[in-house]
Amino acid sequence: MSLRKNQPPVSRKLNRREMLRLTGLAGIGALAAACAAPAAPVAPKAADATAAPAAAPAAAGKAKLRLVVMDYDEKMKADTTALVEAYNKSQDQAEASLDVYSWGQGHDLLVTQISGGQAPDLCNVSAQWLGEWAAINEVAPLDKLPADFLANFVPSGIKAFTGTDGKLMGMPYFLDPRALFYRKDLIEKAPATFDDVIASATKVHKTPDMTGFGLTFAAKSDSLDYWWYAWFGVVGADGKPSLYDDNKKSKLGSPEAIRTTQFLVDLAQKHKVTNTDYATAGRDEELQPLFYAGKLAMLETGSWFPTLLKKNAPDLQVGLAPLPVAKAGIKPSTGFWPDSLIVFKQTKSADAASAMVQWMFGKDNRLTFAKQRGVIPERIDVGTDPGYAVGDTEKFFVEALKTAHNVYETPFPATFNKVQAEVETLIGRAVAGELSAADAMKQAAEFTDKTNGAA
Repeated sequence: MSLRKNQPPVSRKLNRREMLRLTGLAGIGALAAACAAPAAPVAPKAADATAAPAAAPAAAGKAKLRLVVMDYDEKMKADTTALVEAYNKSQDQAEASLDVYSWGQGHDLLVTQISGGQAPDLCNVSAQWLGEWAAINEVAPLDKLPADFLANFVPSGIKAFTGTDGKLMGMPYFLDPRALFYRKDLIEKAPATFDDVIASATKVHKTPDMTGFGLTFAAKSDSLDYWWYAWFGVVGADGKPSLYDDNKKSKLGSPEAIRTTQFLVDLAQKHKVTNTDYATAGRDEELQPLFYAGKLAMLETGSWFPTLLKKNAPDLQVGLAPLPVAKAGIKPSTGFWPDSLIVFKQTKSADAASAMVQWMFGKDNRLTFAKQRGVIPERIDVGTDPGYAVGDTEKFFVEALKTAHNVYETPFPATFNKVQAEVETLIGRAVAGELSAADAMKQAAEFTDKTNGAA
């Protein structure tokens, strides 16, 4: 198992206490939304209470820390308990306790604790939550982490959580580049271009037994992902993947953005080789299980998928390839949607919390985490360690990070969610045949600039 569990999009992305909802995400330029990931949520543990649990008293003279992590999979609690126990034995300056929350309830539990002055010292959160709480000055900058320590991490991962003021607000908890998974027994050669995708999908698409290409704009998992995948294919690794130009105006109305949307429209409307429930399907809820069942020939999804395939469909003949590009000659690119570990400003032991962050993100601990969760590590030395990169799949995704773009990057973090929701709706309408690609993207650009005050 790896990454975040299936979770209702309302509780993960939209359900906000009024106080936090009104603040928006202003003030930290690189932070905005959340990544999602597979598997069903585990039932909430006893720790899922509205008030912060009382940590066990620390030994005399020791700083008392409370760590909260989200429940990525059924082994997360046991694995993190072992980590905390090892930390407590590693030194005599601090003593940490652990709470594990489900993704579906974690946000609101933490909001209650923040509002009541009982925030944990350290917490694993989505990038969206980080942006939300940084905007109300509840997140402590990690300015005590030494430069030689930070030099061990993939630069784009550190950049993802660095604000416009240059302050690092969180450590990337892992990276999750995306790729194309395809049925090797049905498709002889990995589709490299949009035309290849269309040709392969057309050849194998035979409803209801086989769907050629998976597509969704339902916001059940990660919003706008399937547009991003095509966008990377249009701009390529040597282009500029940001959705804003140098003047902070939206690029959504550009010829490249229209070309991106037109490809998706053609898949659904002209060639009719996608799943018909693209308006409601979730990647984790419907598309990945459809692939497990042997009824989907191609699916773009994340680096957690090989782990799930081994568990759910070990006999499928599956190929792995970079996200397809618009035409031959474009260098493939991809993106990542990282979660983060943060320190809350309410901590009474800032130095101890910073020291624990550095200990948790030591190479051995992060190597263990990467192997446990099946994720792509944020440390460079872990990604190249023979104890992690034992197969072609791990090496493929580590290599992909060299051209990966942080999709949370935006000069307007306060409006990120509002803009993304409207843009996804417009693109979804185009894919459904209700709007032309050009009209949808023109409206998307106008809405974005107007919302951001950049019109």
